[in-house]
Amino acid sequence: MTINIFKKLSISDAILILACLIVAYLLWRNFSAATDEMLYIYKEDALWGEYELSHDTIIEIDQHNTVQIQDGKARMLSSDCPDKRCVRQGFNKSMPIICLPNRIVLEFEDREKQRKLILQ
Repeated sequence: MTINIFKKLSISDAILILACLIVAYLLWRNFSAATDEMLYIYKEDALWGEYELSHDTIIEIDQHNTVQIQDGKARMLSSDCPDKRCVRQGFNKSMPIICLPNRIVLEFEDREKQRKLILQ
């Protein structure tokens, strides 16, 4: 005995199902689209490099510091600073990673977002 479920649906049920499918598609498309999230590396108050978070890579800043980008996040892979707080911070993509002894800052921003001007 087969039950034809489509005969029991009203027009309002079909519209509700269609609206839910459209919202789900728009949310999926919005979250799965490649973002322009960037990692900006500053060394001694000067921009040292810009890297897309969508590409996994390992960046050697100098003989003292190494940065790793993986799965849309970044971390300080190694540093020779005494307390290694920057290394222990782990992967991140929202808060800056700062190595004070070596004067390195990892900053995360959207490429589309207007850059702030910092005057010292």
